Amino acid sequence: MQEIRGWSRKELFVCVVFACATFAASFVLGSGITLALGPGTSGVATILITTVIVVIGANIVGTIGYFTLVVTLFTVLAIPTNMFGPPGPHKVIIGLSTGLVYDLAWNLTARKRFSLPFAAAVSTAASILLIFLFMVWFFPEHPKRETIAGLLKYLIPVYAVLGFIGGVLGDWIYKKSLADLSIVKMLKQ
Repeated sequence: MQEIRGWSRKELFVCVVFACATFAASFVLGSGITLALGPGTSGVATILITTVIVVIGANIVGTIGYFTLVVTLFTVLAIPTNMFGPPGPHKVIIGLSTGLVYDLAWNLTARKRFSLPFAAAVSTAASILLIFLFMVWFFPEHPKRETIAGLLKYLIPVYAVLGFIGGVLGDWIYKKSLADLSIVKMLKQ
């Protein structure tokens, strides 16, 4: 199979599919929760579902750089939305940075039993911090800036725990329900 910079077309296709699935799940779930409960209330559910989805994809692709590519593509799709903070191209930097943290944490832990949940915990904590830093930098007059600054000391550990739980769930779902499916085996070849 033809490769593009060490990636097979199949791996790239799976990355794009998982980036789009992550965006779609986050957008639909986040919009529904936000409409029902108000702005800033969808983080818990969207962190869990998006982490589950990207961890399943990581188990399928398994290539260094998977998270960087998927999370960056996800944030490109999120540019016109309120995901990852106010709309704007700054989200690509947040996605690239978060993806690099994910990949670094996953690979530094030698991809052992809890490597994916650990990487998810570290990267989701980094993500909320990056979102806040970019909001301060690009939107210094944002009305929720002070509120979020006060909550950040609580949000970072909460997001880390949610990322870990999402990582455990994604890993478990993959191993218990998806790993033996013929389509998954085909995608891993």
